[in-house]
Amino acid sequence: MSYISDYKSSPIQLFGVNGGITSTENYIGTLVGTKFLSDDDRVYALVQNGGTALVAARLIQSPASIGSTHTGLAVSGAATVNVIGSTQVTITLGGTLATANQYADGYAVVSAGLGIGQTLKILSHPAGTSSGTVVLTLAEPISVALDTTSKISLTLPQYGSSNGTDVTTSGVVVCPTTLTGRVIGATIYPIPASTATVPTYGFIVTNGPVAVLNGAGTAIGLDVMPGASVAGSVVTYVVATKTRVGTATVAGEDTKAQLITLQL
Repeated sequence: MSYISDYKSSPIQLFGVNGGITSTENYIGTLVGTKFLSDDDRVYALVQNGGTALVAARLIQSPASIGSTHTGLAVSGAATVNVIGSTQVTITLGGTLATANQYADGYAVVSAGLGIGQTLKILSHPAGTSSGTVVLTLAEPISVALDTTSKISLTLPQYGSSNGTDVTTSGVVVCPTTLTGRVIGATIYPIPASTATVPTYGFIVTNGPVAVLNGAGTAIGLDVMPGASVAGSVVTYVVATKTRVGTATVAGEDTKAQLITLQL
């Protein structure tokens, strides 16, 4: 579970909150998503990168959603099978397979039918073929029984995951011009790409002052959002178009990295 801690009291500082150091150490994977508070009130989060190297001063989003084939999935079994207190539920995938534990530490949301509204953290699951069944083992029991009217939507871990057979598909990415996940922070130094079997970890800023590439001139004090023309950039916020991510701390210059105050 993510929590906020003084980063100076943690051994994770050894590979650089501010030092620009990254790591491929396996034990780091258990800390992905953990947040740390610095002495200047910036909040940092540990992430696992995807298959593309990240550069500094770019907005970062969660792993790209699989989409409709892992959304609104059918549940197997009657309410007498999926009873209150159960920690396993069987679902049928859409037209996209799932690798073993791809969704571990992510979420299963009951999106429709009996038990609608439950948000259940996923502990583990085996691999599943396209349109095949998968048994989800949950980190917490269901609180309302499920049946064949119930639908479940799957969400990947928001800060990346080293689970699955190809970890590049479950890592964070620079915010594309059309978002495919939620904005989670901004890079403060380059983070190398993960390979299929070797994940790379690094820190991003989620709250507080950080330089981000400007996609158009922004005015001091105005809210900013992800740019629609340059991946990872910010532009002036327009209501009901994209996520508000913070405010411009100084006057922005197009194509330059300038300080903003992230508020995620």
